[in-house]
Amino acid sequence: MPYEVPSFAQLRDAYLQAVRNQNPAAATGPDSDHFVRACAVAAIGESLLSHQAWVFRQGFPDLADVDSMERMANLRGVTRRPAAAAGGTVRISGVVGTAVASGQTFVTAQGAQYQTTAAGVVGAGGTVDLTCVASVAGAAGNLSANTPVTLNTPPAGLTVAATVLTMTGGSDVEADSALLQRLLLELREPAQGGNAADYQRWALTVPGVARAFVFPARRGTGTVDVVPMPSTGLPGAPLLASVQAVLDQRRPVGMLPGTGVQALAPTAVVQPVTAALTLTAGTTLASVNATVTAAITAEFAALGPGDQLVRNRLIRALLSAPGVTDVTLTAPAANVACSVSPTALELITLGAITLT
Repeated sequence: MPYEVPSFAQLRDAYLQAVRNQNPAAATGPDSDHFVRACAVAAIGESLLSHQAWVFRQGFPDLADVDSMERMANLRGVTRRPAAAAGGTVRISGVVGTAVASGQTFVTAQGAQYQTTAAGVVGAGGTVDLTCVASVAGAAGNLSANTPVTLNTPPAGLTVAATVLTMTGGSDVEADSALLQRLLLELREPAQGGNAADYQRWALTVPGVARAFVFPARRGTGTVDVVPMPSTGLPGAPLLASVQAVLDQRRPVGMLPGTGVQALAPTAVVQPVTAALTLTAGTTLASVNATVTAAITAEFAALGPGDQLVRNRLIRALLSAPGVTDVTLTAPAANVACSVSPTALELITLGAITLT
């Protein structure tokens, strides 16, 4: 039976009961001297017991305060991941043959700023695609595909309007809960010289990696494939390169770098969602759209490479939204499968959402 820390009132009453046991005639009412002394002793006792309980909690990472938990993690080489800047590709239009220097900046309608990281020349089609990164690290730098942007002071020959084709991989400073999970992984799965948990742990040390999946021997004996996933979207080339560098550094000495162990991006199996919702009286589609969309997104975000999208779970997620009483889900019409094999590494991703 767990020990229950007595409250202030219980400590005070225990003191007064001890006084009455020694002298039944003693005055122990609220205006008595004994009551005053009992309150003082109970306050001190409560403080000491609370401190003991706090000290006990600091010995366990899942109960400890954040600073104590972080110190436990640091002692084991598990450090908080810093924020990571989003990266992607921007398509710039202009006169054929116009040179675009690296470092060209552009902004979104919301004021987020980005810059190109490579130089290029406008091609025969009147456009050039260049790699780019967010100027400020963080998840706010991620953008939807084909987001319109505006070039800052473009040189002659370039149009002001441009389009960000992809911009993913941005992440905030690692949350306390994520750091705790990595510490618990370190404690539960101590280093084994290169088992699956080791590769997962190594990948999770890279800023921008929210999840990591490990597939031993997918390409044959002596191979390990690691799929690092950002908080949103699929891993881009910069994130894969960062993870590959860490894996090459920490791999077992007998594992060939770059071929034996590889950081790979999965192939997206895009699945749109189409549903007709029955709503409670007074509820509009606009009022539930954000909640329903978030529920759908969460279902897809929980999937890993090779995982099946279960249609009934998607229906349950839709029904969990306040104001939704019934759902007719037309897409997907059945469970959606994907595969992980020597020739395939697939992940089901969310396509267009259509709600009526």
